[in-house]
Amino acid sequence: MNSIDPKLTEAEMTPEKKAEQVAPAELSSTKADEIAIEQTNEKEAPVLEAEKEKVGAAAVTAVPMPTQAQVVALEKDQATVEVENILEDGLKDIYGKLPDNLKPVFKQKGEETAQAISRMVKEASVKFGEIMKLILSWLKIIPGVNRFFLEQEAKIKADRIVLLTKQIEEDKSKITK
Repeated sequence: MNSIDPKLTEAEMTPEKKAEQVAPAELSSTKADEIAIEQTNEKEAPVLEAEKEKVGAAAVTAVPMPTQAQVVALEKDQATVEVENILEDGLKDIYGKLPDNLKPVFKQKGEETAQAISRMVKEASVKFGEIMKLILSWLKIIPGVNRFFLEQEAKIKADRIVLLTKQIEEDKSKITK
């Protein structure tokens, strides 16, 4: 019980109830300010705690550490980017029409093909026949496409990759001179 309201215990008395029960003439401006601050703090405390929890959880989950594979993928060199651009050139429409179950397979095989060809380009050990085989085995994943069209696409892409290799070798020789 308390002196303001004999029915309420001290624990049940909130600053709002105290302010309501005390006559305005009895409150000094300092006391009224203190009660107002307490009321504000009590209302905002749960909100602030909830926000801290959200921010803390978001901070932990929003910035995961990249894996080694992700770091390597971010550090693609120019040769790899060029090879990927050559391989994907003219295939956007075909990729868009692929059945959903083949899209990840086609993409994965394309990335493997690009990595293998890129390694050859970097080592300057490009063999036209090997590049043709790699590209053709990748393109054969596409269903219902004429075999001759696939061979033609593979040859065009292989020719461009051979030209890219020659350009890279020329650039290297210019740098060393």
